[in-house]
Amino acid sequence: MNMIKILLSAAIIFLTQSVAHAEYKLPDLGNPSDRVLSVDAEQRYRQSIKQQMYQYNFVMTDPVVSNYIYHLGYQLAAHSNKPNQQFDFFMVPANVVNASAYPGGLIVVYSGLFLETDNESELAGVLAHEIAHVNQRHISRMMAKQQKSTAPILLGMLAAVAVSQSTNSSDAPIAIAASMSAIQQQLAINFTRYHEYEADRVGINTLYQAGLNPEGMATFFGKLMQKNRIDPRYQLPEYLRTHPLSVNRVTEARNRLKAFAEKEYSESVMYEYVKQRVKVLTVDKFTNLSEYYQGELATDSANKNALLYGQALWYFKNNELPKAWQVLEQIEPEASVKYLVDLLMVEVMARMDQVKSKPMIDDILKRYSDNDVVLETTAQIMLKSKDLKWIDQAIQIVRKLLISHPEDPHLYELLSIGYYGALKPVQAGEAMARKEHLMGMNYRAVRILRNLKKNDDLDYYQSAVINALIADYEPLITDEERRQEIAADGGISRR
Repeated sequence: MNMIKILLSAAIIFLTQSVAHAEYKLPDLGNPSDRVLSVDAEQRYRQSIKQQMYQYNFVMTDPVVSNYIYHLGYQLAAHSNKPNQQFDFFMVPANVVNASAYPGGLIVVYSGLFLETDNESELAGVLAHEIAHVNQRHISRMMAKQQKSTAPILLGMLAAVAVSQSTNSSDAPIAIAASMSAIQQQLAINFTRYHEYEADRVGINTLYQAGLNPEGMATFFGKLMQKNRIDPRYQLPEYLRTHPLSVNRVTEARNRLKAFAEKEYSESVMYEYVKQRVKVLTVDKFTNLSEYYQGELATDSANKNALLYGQALWYFKNNELPKAWQVLEQIEPEASVKYLVDLLMVEVMARMDQVKSKPMIDDILKRYSDNDVVLETTAQIMLKSKDLKWIDQAIQIVRKLLISHPEDPHLYELLSIGYYGALKPVQAGEAMARKEHLMGMNYRAVRILRNLKKNDDLDYYQSAVINALIADYEPLITDEERRQEIAADGGISRR
């Protein structure tokens, strides 16, 4: 914790000393007298934040986790008061109890908050609350008043990343998240009491309309208050500092439930499996989950199958492959999550015996041909092989995914890896340039493309595509980005 405090303090000092001297890549927010950001300004802000989150690896790209949070988010958004609003839902791998919304429909949930929830309706309650903040344009109204200097996540991230990179600390993700929260408060952009009550009211209705238990929101907020009594001797979790709770607010949320007619609510079995996956993938290096799973499985738990899945994943992560396989064979999964268990069995077998895993891969791709999680995971398995047939198949799978997710830089990175493995450097470079562009790194993208033009083996089509991309990306290079890249290269421009 001392390291975290040092990093946090340094990040804030870095920020306060740098704001007056540095040019950040922020969109023009227009005239603050407009009272609310324009739709265009919201989208520019959203895009800028997304790009920098990807730049600093602040997005949990695990296909199971990202797919789940995306679909749960859109299940709620589709039943909100603005079902046509666009959203991005991201999970941040940091043991921080927080969630936040940003202009244009960007919703960020930290893994620490996910693990603090007890059921899907509690998690959905948080998401519905943040969706309401976006739909009611609370963030846009406040940021318009604060003008361009209010950039909570961007400045906080830049400051903390600068510090974490200089220290190489394993506490960096927590320090980054903590600094984002602290700077958010420092710049006084916390929601007003009215905004919070309105987000509760709108969010609870969204929960009900989406078929989830509206009590989840009040239950989770009440639990947070109960576990974190207001006491100056203790530091509140980030969510309570950026979304201040009160007994009256929790009580009012509970009272609103009386307005809804009773009906059966449905929660997906997937929640418990994803929760175990998040637990394993975000555990710190000092924690051994073996005892946890042994203890939980010794009880008569209703979530036994999900716990076994988590235990198998833990063994897999630690390369204890026979143990992982043995545990997976004990699971009797529900139909909706069977593909998760099947997929982990494929991953385990691929690491134990690649030859035996090939028919398993063919089978799972046949049974779940349109499942994005299965497609991406099997592609990643095959990309680790030296078999060119596997690599070519992986490339085709990733290209298929990009048809439905054309703005995902993570997929372009996988495509680039595949082309390099397939000994196709031009295609690999083009894919990497597209990835850099999507991350807002247009100087790097153009530099990659110009280097590709030096290849004597380019055919007419490849040359035309590269020239077209250069023409598209070059006007997007900012002066600040150019200066930073040239400085990083030792002051030598490589146009």
